[in-house]
Amino acid sequence: MIYRQRKALLALWALCIGISLFGLAIGQNTYDAYPGAPTSVATQIPTPAPTAETQTTIPSQVQTTVPASNQMQPTSIVAPSAAQQQQTAVMTTPVVSSSSATATAVYSAQAPPATQQNVLLTYDVQTAPPSAVYYSGSYLPWTSFYQVFSANAPALWISSSLGWAWYATSPAGSWVQELMYVPVTGSMKVYDLYPDGTTRYVNYGFATPGYKLRWFRADTPGRYMTMVTIADIPSNYIIVDAA
Repeated sequence: MIYRQRKALLALWALCIGISLFGLAIGQNTYDAYPGAPTSVATQIPTPAPTAETQTTIPSQVQTTVPASNQMQPTSIVAPSAAQQQQTAVMTTPVVSSSSATATAVYSAQAPPATQQNVLLTYDVQTAPPSAVYYSGSYLPWTSFYQVFSANAPALWISSSLGWAWYATSPAGSWVQELMYVPVTGSMKVYDLYPDGTTRYVNYGFATPGYKLRWFRADTPGRYMTMVTIADIPSNYIIVDAA
């Protein structure tokens, strides 16, 4: 009787062992299928989602903010005022003033002596200085002109009611005086443009430095233009409107 009981217990114990082993095997195969199960490091490597700390932005422009205490003061980049711009324009850009357009040439209805026609005369500016000289866009008193005149290029004027001018009017058929400054010794050539479109060329030969004078006749109505060269260095041009 006792033997049979032990045999029954042994069989029951063996059955329990078998059930336990079977359950263990089933659990190994299905353990990873349940939520919350640990992930094997060797088989799954999670890819972290990008965060604000790991994102990199490449700017199209680099902007630098300068603290207010280190910024340049606005006064260093303020554009010049209209008055300053106007002053600069007057200083750097010669402009024919309206007064020069009303200048009347000092003229003579009578022809000068034959010895003074078609010749170059020396003019003593110390003895008979002009009242004013047109220079760099305005008329300057002789004392002021004398101090600022560069005297490195030939210059040409007309004796007028306002002084030495670049433009003047005169009656047709009159004789006017043209004043010249010669900076260096050289061949002097004068070019006169007449109202009919022709140009007359006069070669005065070698001229010495200083102020010169010549008589010019505006014989017919129209515009006359004159220019001088000294050693092939050109002067300004002057205009006489004869009517």
